[in-house]
Amino acid sequence: MLWVINGLIYGFFTAVYMLFNQHFKVDGYVLGIWRGFGICLLFLPFVFLYPVPSSLFYWCILILQGICIGIYDSHIFYASADFGAGPTSRFMAVTVLLTTFMWWALTPEKFLLLFKDSDLLLTLLLVLCGFSFCYWQMWQSEVSRQAAIYTFPAVLALAVMSIATKYIAEGGSSLGQGLIYYLSVSTFVSGVYNLGGYRLKYKNSGPAVLSAKMLKIGVLLVIFSAILIVAKTMALRVAPNPGYVTALLLIAPLFIGVLNYHYKTADKVLPEAGFAMIFFLILLVFLVNGNFGITE
Repeated sequence: MLWVINGLIYGFFTAVYMLFNQHFKVDGYVLGIWRGFGICLLFLPFVFLYPVPSSLFYWCILILQGICIGIYDSHIFYASADFGAGPTSRFMAVTVLLTTFMWWALTPEKFLLLFKDSDLLLTLLLVLCGFSFCYWQMWQSEVSRQAAIYTFPAVLALAVMSIATKYIAEGGSSLGQGLIYYLSVSTFVSGVYNLGGYRLKYKNSGPAVLSAKMLKIGVLLVIFSAILIVAKTMALRVAPNPGYVTALLLIAPLFIGVLNYHYKTADKVLPEAGFAMIFFLILLVFLVNGNFGITE
């Protein structure tokens, strides 16, 4: 059940992550630069405590993860500022099924195990479909459809990131090594990606990356982003299927709804769909952690 707890922490800080630029409305590439290089600098000294990975595949996964983080960061930051955190987070529901199906495609032998009990397989698929359907109902508006188109690259990136994180966490010599190399190498690559995007968008001059205001915003972003990554990595390391952790991540719209209500920010989240989502979420956790034979 530890993956469930860490997944819920991941979901909460993902909500904060999406609300961040709804509030500050800073250029997405600038925030991506701060998040990437800031986290890297924070954890780079700890790299010397662990052996250098010798696997070329492991380094490729770290680099791929960094590129996906860069794509995800820039699109989510821009979408949160333009469309709001609510519509942006609700569209990310597509990632649940996408991540799960991608994982089954990469591990077909684990997917085939589900066919040993057709009732369990059908029940699991119904839960996942019902869970996703509730989210689809939560973004049936014009602003959500626009957000859906813009955030689609982030959906793909998050699906790949979820699977890559599991490989990074499991492929290291220890959890500590996987975390540190993720928090240093992958975040550095994401910083480079966003810096490149910034330079392409603003060929001569653009929003200030280094300023007193950005220092305060950037430090805050780095701190809670580091917590988010640690919780995500720990959850994905022990979760049977990365799609299940992504499902827990999708409680973020509820957190966003509560925080928006507290700060009196308009956000048309359908409460009926939200409660229905919680119902399917409970069923999903119950199926995976109960004694029903579902392990992947």
